[in-house]
Amino acid sequence: MNSPFFEARNLTKCFQDKKSLDHVSFFIPQGKILALCGGNGAGKSTLIKIITGILSPTEGELMMNGQTVNTKSIAYKTMFSYMPDRMLFHPQLTGYEVLKFFAKLRGLSENRVITWIEKIGLTEALHKQVKHYSKGMQQRLSLAQALMSDTPFIILDEPTNGLDPYWVFVFKNLLKEEKQKGKTILFSTHILSIVEELADEAVFLNEGKVVASGTINEIVNNGSEGASLEDVFFKNSIL
Repeated sequence: MNSPFFEARNLTKCFQDKKSLDHVSFFIPQGKILALCGGNGAGKSTLIKIITGILSPTEGELMMNGQTVNTKSIAYKTMFSYMPDRMLFHPQLTGYEVLKFFAKLRGLSENRVITWIEKIGLTEALHKQVKHYSKGMQQRLSLAQALMSDTPFIILDEPTNGLDPYWVFVFKNLLKEEKQKGKTILFSTHILSIVEELADEAVFLNEGKVVASGTINEIVNNGSEGASLEDVFFKNSIL
C-alpha cells in the first residue's frame, strides 16, 4: 500500500450556524487519483477551497508527506496547481498571454506554453482575446494553466464542466499521462462514469459528511449490488 501523500483530518467548516463540512477525513496515496464526488451543495468546492488555502477550516488539519500543512505558506502553494470551478480570465488578454502569465509565475519556458496550447486545441485561437472564447475553450485554458505547472499535486474542481464529449476524452487521457509521471491528483465531479474510468479512489460527500470512501471496488462492494457506482449511489440516495 502506498503511503499517504496528502491527508485531511476531521475538517469542519461552519458558516454562521450551518456546517458546510462536518469532520471530513480522507487521504490520497502517492501517485494516485482521488475523485471527490457528490451532488450540488455536498461540500466539494468548500473542501477544495480549504485544501488550496482560499478558506480556513473551523476545525481540523491538513497533512502532506506526514507534516502538518500551513496552507498560507509559499512552500505549500508551490506544491500544487489548481483549476477552480470557474476561472475569471481578463477578457482583453489572449489565450497565449494568459498562459504566458501563469508560466512566468511558475518559472516555465515559452516552449511549454506553446506545447500546452497545442494539447488543448487552441492553436488557431492563440492570439484571440479570451472574451471571444466559448465556455469550453475557457475551461480548456484553465485546465492548461493547471497541468502545465508540473507540480507534484494537481487539484481540479469540476474540470469537465463545459467540455464536449471529445474534450472530455482528451481530458481523461491528459490525467492518465500526469498520473504516469507520478503526480498525485484530486478532482471533483458529479459524473460517476468519469470516476470509474479515472480514479483509483473516491470520497463521496453528502451534506458535508463523508458517506463512502475507498477504492472504487471497495465502494461498490460495500454498497448494494450493482454494476456501477451510479447503481450503488442512486439506490442509497446519496446524489
